[in-house]
Amino acid sequence: MAGCVLRDAEFHALTREVAALRMAPSMTTYQEVLGAKLNAKQRAMLQLALSFFTWRTLVRESGLKPAAVAAAMADAIMGAK
Repeated sequence: MAGCVLRDAEFHALTREVAALRMAPSMTTYQEVLGAKLNAKQRAMLQLALSFFTWRTLVRESGLKPAAVAAAMADAIMGAK
């Protein structure tokens, strides 16, 4: 369902507004807490790692297991110096 909402939010103003109201506070908190000790490049990689679209691509389209994706994203974040 999240995929449909996020897809529609790209083109439908009301859906975008509702999605932002419901999802943005949590995502902002995740980024602040997880990114507190990261540099700018690492925070950019964290933002990519937290993206629904990144996860959908890596899990559904690339066939990776969620644990493998989490490990790869952690490596990418920590390796961004």
